[in-house]
Amino acid sequence: MKRFKILALMLALCLMAGSIAACSGGNDPVEISVNTTVTEATTASSEETSASAGSSETTETTESESSVSEQTSETSESVEPSEDTSASESSEDTVVTEPSEDTKATEPSEDTVVTEPSEDTKDTEPTEVGNDKIVYSGDDQKYVNTFITNFVESFFPSYDRDKEENVEKLLDFVHIHLKINSQKSIEYKKNGDLTFETFTFEKAQETVGKYFSYLLKEEDCKKFNEPPKAYGDQPSGPFYKDGRIWYEAADGESYNKIGIVDYADNNTDGTLTLHFTVYAIDIQTYWDLDDAGIRKYYKLSPDKAKKDKTLEKAGTGDAKVDVGQSGKYFLITYSTKGI
Repeated sequence: MKRFKILALMLALCLMAGSIAACSGGNDPVEISVNTTVTEATTASSEETSASAGSSETTETTESESSVSEQTSETSESVEPSEDTSASESSEDTVVTEPSEDTKATEPSEDTVVTEPSEDTKDTEPTEVGNDKIVYSGDDQKYVNTFITNFVESFFPSYDRDKEENVEKLLDFVHIHLKINSQKSIEYKKNGDLTFETFTFEKAQETVGKYFSYLLKEEDCKKFNEPPKAYGDQPSGPFYKDGRIWYEAADGESYNKIGIVDYADNNTDGTLTLHFTVYAIDIQTYWDLDDAGIRKYYKLSPDKAKKDKTLEKAGTGDAKVDVGQSGKYFLITYSTKGI
C-alpha cells in the first residue's frame, strides 16, 4: 500500500513536470518564424504590385523614389488633391484650373459686344463748338437742311415775324410748298375762263403752324378777293372762296435749289441763327431725279456739298429760328444774298 502511494506520488510529479514544460513552449521561435514568413510574403507581394503599377504611369520619378511615387500615383487616381497640395506642388500631370464662369465674364472675348457708339448714334446729336457755335451732322444735318430747303426752293423772300404780320407772304409760301411737296393737296378748279390751283384753309393753317408757329385765322383769309373769271390786271393770288385759297395755275417753274446749313449760332435765349449756303442742282440732273434722289441731297454735309459736281453755289443766307420742346424749328427771320 505504501508502495502504491509512492508510485502515485511519482506519477503526479511527472505530470506536473510535463505540464510546466508544455507552458514554456508558448514562446517557441517556430511560431515567430511562421508570423515572419507571412509578413515577408505580404511585403514582397506589395513591392511586386507597386512595380507593376508603376509601368503604366507617365509621371517621371528617380529610382530611389520610385516606389513612393508609384504608390502616390496610384492613390492620386482615386483621391482628388486637396487645395493645399494643389497650391504647393506641381507636376506634368497637374491639372490647370480653368477660370470660373464669373471670371470669364469679366474678361473680353471674341463674342464680347463693344459698346462703342455706332455711326448713327454719333450723328444724332449736334456738336457744340465753344459756347455759341453748333456744327451739325447725321440726322440733325438732314433735318436743318430740309427745313431751310423748304424756304429756298420756294423762293421765299426776306421775312421778320416780329416786324410784320404778312398773311399774303405766308400763303404764298404754302402754295409753292404744296406744289413741290404735296401735290395731292392741290385741287385744280375752273372759274370762268381761268384755271386755279386751290387748297383748303385747313391745309394752309396746318402748314403755317408747322413752319412758322403762327395761328392762321380764316377771318384773315376772307379779306382777300374772290378769284376772277377772266384775264385782267390782277395778281395771281391769293384769292379766297368756298373755304379754299386760290392761285392762278402756272407751270414750267424749276424748283432745283437747296439749302445746306454750315453751322448755327446759339443765341442763349432758346433761339438759333442758322447760316446756310444755297446751291442749284444741275438742271438736267434735277429733271432726272425722283423724290428719293432729291432727298439724298438733304443729307449732305457742308464739305460734301462743296465737292458735289452736280451742285453750283447760288448764294448764302441766314435764318433765325425758335426751337420747340419737341426739337422742331419755327422760322422767325429769313434773308438771302445772291439769289
